[in-house]
Order: sequence, then structure tokens, then C-alpha cells
Amino acid sequence: ELFSAKVNATHIRGAHTFTAGVDLRDHRRLGGDPGQVNGRFLFTNRFTSREEDFDPSNSRATGPTVTANLGHSYAAFLMGLPSSATVDTNANYALRNPYAGWYAQDQWRVNPRLTLILGLRMEYEWGRTERYNRLIGWFDDTAKLPITDAAQAAYARSPIPELPASAFQVLGGSIYPGVNNARNSLQKGEFMLLPRVGVAWQISPKTVLRTGYGMYYDTLNAQNNGPDQSGFSRATVSPITNDFGTTWLSGNPRAGISPLVDPFPVRADGTRFDVPVGSAQGLLARSGVGWNYFGEDVPRPRQQRWRVDLQRQIGASMMVSVGYAGSFGDQIRVARKLDALPAQFWNQTQERNNALATNLNQNIPNPFFIGNFQGLQSSDPVLYQALASRGYFTSPTIRKNMLLRPFPHMNGLNDNSSTDGKVKTHSLEASFQRRFSRGFTFNANFTGLYQRDKTFYFNEYDAEPSWRESNAGVPTRVAAMGIYELPFGRGRAFAQTGFLSALFGGWQVAATYEWQPGALLDFGNVFYSGNIDDINTGERTLDRWFNIEGFERNPQRTPAAFQARVFPTRVSGLRADGLNRMDANIQRDIRLRERVTLQIRMDALNVANHSQFEPPNLDPTSTNFGRVTNNSSSTMRFLLFQARIRF
Repeated sequence: ELFSAKVNATHIRGAHTFTAGVDLRDHRRLGGDPGQVNGRFLFTNRFTSREEDFDPSNSRATGPTVTANLGHSYAAFLMGLPSSATVDTNANYALRNPYAGWYAQDQWRVNPRLTLILGLRMEYEWGRTERYNRLIGWFDDTAKLPITDAAQAAYARSPIPELPASAFQVLGGSIYPGVNNARNSLQKGEFMLLPRVGVAWQISPKTVLRTGYGMYYDTLNAQNNGPDQSGFSRATVSPITNDFGTTWLSGNPRAGISPLVDPFPVRADGTRFDVPVGSAQGLLARSGVGWNYFGEDVPRPRQQRWRVDLQRQIGASMMVSVGYAGSFGDQIRVARKLDALPAQFWNQTQERNNALATNLNQNIPNPFFIGNFQGLQSSDPVLYQALASRGYFTSPTIRKNMLLRPFPHMNGLNDNSSTDGKVKTHSLEASFQRRFSRGFTFNANFTGLYQRDKTFYFNEYDAEPSWRESNAGVPTRVAAMGIYELPFGRGRAFAQTGFLSALFGGWQVAATYEWQPGALLDFGNVFYSGNIDDINTGERTLDRWFNIEGFERNPQRTPAAFQARVFPTRVSGLRADGLNRMDANIQRDIRLRERVTLQIRMDALNVANHSQFEPPNLDPTSTNFGRVTNNSSSTMRFLLFQARIRF
């Protein structure tokens, strides 16, 4: 939902036109998936197959594929024997954030040939809030946890050589807005200034120069993203039996009582359903299960744009335009891995290091084993039960590399709101336009683009992303469009009446053309021992899209785990197949009566039947490496015939 109110005012005084206004908005988003509120009952072949088919101690058992599901699951349904029963207790949400904007602008006609525009917009956007704080917010990287002391003590009893006990830190946890004195907004509010300036100068009666500059900010309003409601929704799963029906946890089919009579029986603790715990898990709500979160102190992405255009009229109906456009964006959101394994533990050479991978993946004592946190069982039973249900805490061992990472208790931590991203673009644009005159119109456009992005981390441990050529645009694009009415028939230059008009009158032909190179190819983490400049050399064919010499293709010598990137993701100029397409049509209007016209038309899509191919195989260990093996899903030549009557 969006509630908005705007007030605008204009005042003209001499050569100045002043405009000002206020823009108020209230962004709201209501949602939530109720889930299986009436229960979900799964019927399979579990109770219509032989027990030994599911018994792991039976050497002949191969699981439920021994007896197909077809028919058996329906038989289980008829007998009232579900394999499991589930019911959801899910929360909804009501997000909101207000916004206020003010602007003022002066359009000043300095003289009849020169106009200057000066403007300033001011915006303030409040952070998103949830009406009842039913959501999890951001990550506090310095917070001490209920398990900090016990986990660090457990590690100190069996430290690994790569990390002394004094350096093993267990800090950082999830914050719930509005809980324990935390503010209730997901992000902080931000005040933004957006200056703008524009100039239009008529150099001569047929030549105009236009230029301008502006700054723009993105929005982080409530309608952008839904909330993370971890802890506020919960499913109750009721097992029917754990021993193939020897004993029953719901019902008693041996006594004629179907599990469906009471699929969620009263449990030993006197409850039937698992109740959502809300924010009760506190700082450890996402520990051990990984978390991709959106940070709290997030400035809005912004972009500065500037442009210069020179337009020249040619004759009465033609115009040529040449322009330059540039932009620079910063504070762009990128996903950053906060628990990245430090650089010193990665292989930085171009030789496969199996020993390193084996060492970092070996199992060692797990300091986060639930047995180390017995004190929580009495001090915080809700948290203890949650940790005891997560495999990260129930395993007595853990892979070594997990303990060498920051925030080792998280089992994966990504900040999806890191504002280290930047983008810069420069483009040259040229166009020719011929307005419709004497039955003919034609437009042609050329764009040359240089764009680089700083939004990609070559290695997970990089402090900031690296610049590289962008795939958000193409370096060159050509497009043209034309329509021509044949000069025969009524209202045209020739054969306006008679037999020739009936035969040749009313015809029109049109065509469009597009050409642009394909996307840059993205390589994985590979070994290459040659000169990178040699990759994009030689004749390009489907069997040899690029030079594959120099790539390590032996699977036994390709990068192992924990290999730092030693080859760029993209090679300049090395692109997939591009777009080269022409469409055309021919049509005729036949006047049947004064107010009735028959139009017949034929469209030819992809006239030249030009195939556009998928990118080549980029796996050095594949026998098809460097080869193009598939067409894309682009339309091949396609003819469409149609007729319609207008009246």
C-alpha cells in the first residue's frame, strides 16, 4: 500500500519560472504466508510395503523404490495411515516507513536562446518498522553470547596449531528490533540532497546544445523486501511411528483407531503444538544455521548523472544528434561474506594443493558441541532446545576451516547490504531521424558504451570488491528502423485511380535491424599458464570459440578447495555470440467501401534466419571446452500472415 500527498506551486516572475513542492508518502506492506493452518497429511507407500524394504540392516533393502508409490499411497489414504502430519503456526507482518520530500526549481530564460534550470530536492526516508516487532534485524559483531565463555573454554582444551586459544573469539549475534533496548526500525533514517542543473542553448536556428547534471538516490521503503521472521513462525511435525508400526505415536491401527482421529496428540509436556518462540533465542537465533542479513546502518545507493547533447536539424524533416552521457554510482549494495576464511589459509600458487584442502577439511573436536552448554538446559531451556535441534551443535566434530573463520558459531554469515559497490559508465550516442514525410520515415541509432562495475569479490577474503568490465551493457549497439509507403494509389504520387491503383495501391513495407555483441564470458576458478592476450586470438568457429591452449585441463591438476583465484573472471573482448537480426513486414490496405478497409499483412521475423548460439563450454575438464554446442532459444525465421477488416 502507498498513501501519498503532494502539493505543487508555480510562480512566474519575469524571465523566471519558480516551482516548489512537497511530496509525502507512507509506504506499507502487509503480508505473511499462513502455511498449512489446517494441517498437511502425507500419504506414501511406507505402510503398504514390506518392512524389510525400509530396514537399513537388511542388505537387500533399497528403500521405498522397491514398491512404487503409484496406487500404494492412495491405498494408505483409504486406510487412514499418513506417514506424517504437519501444521503451521505462522506470523504475518505489517511493515511501514514514512517518506518526505521537498523541492524547489528555477527555470531562468536568460535570453531567447539560452535557458538555465537550477533545482534542489531534499528527501528524508525513515527506516522500516514492523508494527509488533515480529522480525529479526541485523548482526551485532561485538555482542557477547550465552555460549561465549563455554565455547572458548572448550576450544582451549584442544586448540589447533593454526589458531592459538587466545585468538579464538565467539562474538556476534542477531538483534531483534525493539527488544532489549534496540531501536525498532530495521534501518536508520537518512536525509538526502539531490541537486540538479540543466542548460539549453540554441547556438543557431537549427543547432541546439543541451547539458545537465543530477544526483539521485535509491529508496529502501517497506515495499522493497519482506522481513526475516525467524522465530515467529513454527511448524509442528507429528511423527506417526518410528518403528514401522510396531508402536504408534498417533492412533492405534491395530485397535482400529486411525492416526487421523487425533493426529497431534497431547505430548509428555502437556502440549499438542510447537509454539513460535519469537525473539526468545536472542543473539543465537541464527547461529549454526547460517544467515544472510540486511544491515542496519545502510546508506541509500546513489548515482550522479551528466549528459551533453548536440542536435542539428537538416532540411525540413531530418535531425542528427550526437551526445555523451556519463554516470557514477556508489554505495551500491553487494553481498559480502563476513565469515570469510583469511587469505593466509588459501593456496596462492598455480599448483593444486590437495594437502591444504585435506588439512582444512579434516574433522576436529567441536567446541560448539551441545554437551559443552549443559548450563543452558536450566538457565535458558528454550535456547538450549533450539541449539540441540541444529546439527552444527549436535555433532562432536567440526571441519577445521570452520574454526579459522570469523564468527565460527554462525556456520555462514553474509551481509547482503554492504555498500562497497560502485559503477561508472561513459557512453557515446549518435542518432539520425527522418520524420514521416512523402511516405518515408527512417531512424538509426548508435551507442558506444564503456561500463565498469565494482561489485564482485574475486576471493571471499577480499576487503572490498574489484573493478571489472560490466555485463550490464554491451560496448556497441546499432539499431535502425524504416517505413516506406509505395507511391501508388489513392492519395499518393502515382496511379491514384483506375486499374493501376487497384493493383499497386496501398502497399507499405517496413523493417527493423539490431546488432550488438554478446555478453562477456565468465570463467570459474581455473589455472592458466599462457598469455591472456592470446586467448581471444585466431579465427572464431563453433569448434574453437577461443584459444584453449594454456588452460589446465587435467582434473587431477585443476584447483582444489581453498584455491585463491589466479585467473580473471572475464577476458577483455571475449564474448558470447551476439545479436544480429532483421525483421520486416509488408502490408496492403484495400478500400472495400467508404468506411470499410481490408488490411493484409505478412511479417517475417529474423529474415536472414541468423542463429544466435549459446555461450561456449567453459569447463576446462570437459571434452567440449571452448566449443559451442547449443543454439539459444532465439526465434528462427518465422513468417506470420494475417488479415483484418477496419470499419
